[in-house]
Amino acid sequence: MSYDDDVNIPKEKDEDGKLENVMQLFPVHNFAINQRIMPKCMISAILEPNGQERLVMVSASNKVLVKDTEISLHIPDKIRCIDAAPLGTKYDLIIIGTESQVIVFDVYQNTTVFQRDIPDGVNCFAIGILADFKTSLVICGGNCAIWGFDPTGKDVYWTVTGDVVNAMCLCDYDNDGELELIVGSPDFEIRIFKRDLMRTELTETDAVIGLAAVTNNCFAYALSNGTIGVYKGEERLWRIKSKNIATSMLRFPSDNLMTAIWNTGKIDIRQVTTGEVATKDQPQTSLNIVGACLASLTDPNQKAIVIVTGEGKVTGYELRESKELVDRTPEIIREFGQKKHNLMMELSNFEQEDQMTEAEKGKEQRIPINTVVNSLYYVNKDERTLNLVLEASNEVCIRAVVIFAEGMFEGESHIWIPTKIEGNGDKVTIPLIPEKDVQNDLHIKALLGQIDSAKLHVFEMSRLIPQFARFAFMSNTEDWEKPKPYVEFALKQRNQRIFDWVQESFVIDVAAAEFDSEARKLEMKFIGLASKKRTHLGIYYSNDDNKMQIYHDDMETVGTMVQSIVAYFQVQSLESRAVFPAEFKEAEDIIAEMESMYDVKDKLTAELTEKQSLVKETIVRAEDAIHIDQMEFARKFYVRLKQMDRAARQAALLRATNQERFVKSLRRLNKIIEYAAKLRAGEPSRQIVSACRTAISEDNKTVIIKVLEFGV
Repeated sequence: MSYDDDVNIPKEKDEDGKLENVMQLFPVHNFAINQRIMPKCMISAILEPNGQERLVMVSASNKVLVKDTEISLHIPDKIRCIDAAPLGTKYDLIIIGTESQVIVFDVYQNTTVFQRDIPDGVNCFAIGILADFKTSLVICGGNCAIWGFDPTGKDVYWTVTGDVVNAMCLCDYDNDGELELIVGSPDFEIRIFKRDLMRTELTETDAVIGLAAVTNNCFAYALSNGTIGVYKGEERLWRIKSKNIATSMLRFPSDNLMTAIWNTGKIDIRQVTTGEVATKDQPQTSLNIVGACLASLTDPNQKAIVIVTGEGKVTGYELRESKELVDRTPEIIREFGQKKHNLMMELSNFEQEDQMTEAEKGKEQRIPINTVVNSLYYVNKDERTLNLVLEASNEVCIRAVVIFAEGMFEGESHIWIPTKIEGNGDKVTIPLIPEKDVQNDLHIKALLGQIDSAKLHVFEMSRLIPQFARFAFMSNTEDWEKPKPYVEFALKQRNQRIFDWVQESFVIDVAAAEFDSEARKLEMKFIGLASKKRTHLGIYYSNDDNKMQIYHDDMETVGTMVQSIVAYFQVQSLESRAVFPAEFKEAEDIIAEMESMYDVKDKLTAELTEKQSLVKETIVRAEDAIHIDQMEFARKFYVRLKQMDRAARQAALLRATNQERFVKSLRRLNKIIEYAAKLRAGEPSRQIVSACRTAISEDNKTVIIKVLEFGV
């Protein structure tokens, strides 16, 4: 679908159907803040009982500004995000996320409601009643961890996720009457949490930078490559891609429409179910939009789309009925003219075909009418690569191949054109390098024609690439070494069912594979391909005790396989024993040094505060010396100031380096906990997360390693 589609919302038509009265966006606010505004740090809020809605923004100097008031809050830590919500009050409280804490501030009472430390910082908020909680929660997205606080500041929710949390929203994903938490991350994943248990993962093609609930069970997403789209459950309804980046997505003006605001200032209102543009506004010049929200700044009954630029310019748009009838005649003529042109081109091609003589047809070197193109996967075990092989019948040359696949190729497509055609050119081999364990559809277009022919025939086909295409089944085990890390769990299934899962999930040469459906013990060995080169995988199953074991060095990959097995066999609850010595030792080392890292952090913060105070004091003394004309003392104070400034800068650098190391360690620990949770399913998976958190808070290293290995 084209990004530039433009279809207005019809309201009234005249008798001939060519004139319409439409809804359009009209600018209603236009003013400047005279401050640079931080990206995604602007909201609207009612900050006092029966008060007027006001804009709240964060300036580049790290101050929280409230429009049309003298209120200015200065936060020592760098602010990353803000939000507002009534947490047990009849007006909104300002919620501030910084590099190390979350602050809830009551502007009306001029008090801090609560302030809680979050070691890895807050990147985004989601506020609402999650699942079966009774009150609204302030849910904070951090560095591989998600924190939730109730209106009193009590820590009531915590879970881990696979990567940094870029965006969050609450949406009734499964339409069961309870809100689920939707989380977007830079690793291209959209994760859905039911309370603190991850329900499913949706893989996209780039980093997720925006999420918004647009109807009761539909949510919109935005990617860093300019893509926006809408999901309903696990089904993606539509998506479009632009050269620009979506800054905000709003549920406006109704449940069946959504508004997207782009970084250039363009606003388009789209149908939620189809993505068709209902109306849009394009500024004459490109703007640097850093945020947008819905606000009622003048009329409490009329919502306006308020956008803010990085330079502090604010513009508001209201959706109103156009005063003049819009003549759609030129648009209709252009639309039908394009259709006529396409039909005339097709007619011309058929006429040329009929007028050609047999000699001319022979010269054109047409391909036989019964030509087909076959496709298959071939594993080159010497090079450890997965290849897509296309072969045309009747010795017809394959001149080019175009492959479309989400997330596999840069730009989602790959074009293969031979530099030199060997033999008949009827067989081509294209290497595939999957970077993730994700099932994917390859949409293939093969262009066939004789070597000297100017006309090509297009053959379209699709082929499914298995989820674990980075591994290939081995029939010859001479070069295979059994990995030491493994996971073991109970699974009562027939051999044939397990073979069915293997054949669906891996690249297997059925002719070479030797499967014995009556064997008491199954042993399947795989080699790693491309990005998994020099790795091995072993899957074992015993009918005697119904135990399955998966041996592989990568804990994340094994967890993905366990989740695939759980989904395939519809297992509701799964316990397991995990043995991954390297990851468990790493987790133990991180926990062991966390206490000292906290102490060092507090010490460096205190030293930095002390040095900053001395710098301020020295500046005041130097200025005083200048005022009383004591230039000699002023010179000494400025020399001392230079030394103190250097010391303060060094202290700030040490603190920043320590904080970066601390956050990196905490992120890695959260990842290990998530991988361990994915080795289980259902309640045992949820208990892993909660038990690990308790063990970390109690500094119980022995317990956390046992929990990671044996579960709860």
